[in-house]
Amino acid sequence: MTNIALPASSTTASAGTSTLSPGMARALLVLVTAASVAAGLLATGTEGSASAIALAGADLTHLLRAMALLKVVMAGGMAAAVLWRLGSPVTLAWWAAYALACAGMAAGPGLIWQMAYVRTGALLLHTVLFAALILLWRDPAMGARLGIMVAARRAMLRAR
Repeated sequence: MTNIALPASSTTASAGTSTLSPGMARALLVLVTAASVAAGLLATGTEGSASAIALAGADLTHLLRAMALLKVVMAGGMAAAVLWRLGSPVTLAWWAAYALACAGMAAGPGLIWQMAYVRTGALLLHTVLFAALILLWRDPAMGARLGIMVAARRAMLRAR
């Protein structure tokens, strides 16, 4: 994979706004996401989770936990796309939007795994996945970053 750096003047950073460096933005996003995973897993007490598992039965619990693992993979793919985007400078507003999206994606499967808030976890995850797609689509720096990557790839193919 080719690492492509954008110039310091990103298309998302105007003259009066503060930006986060790529390393800081990624580190903060990982911290927020890890805290969300913990919050999703700890949102239900052991009594609530145990009663939900007993009520659902073993087969449904296994099925829903397998679905939670599948949803972790979906959220991980989207988080990887967001981390790739954060490889260039980002404004605080865009970072906050991406952080909220990744936090929701991380908490959703944890809520499903605990079995007490299955509907809430599924709704949260799918809503935030859609919101993250829209954020990536509407981010002005995303087009510039993809353009540079495509140009580098074309140059490499022409050099062969």
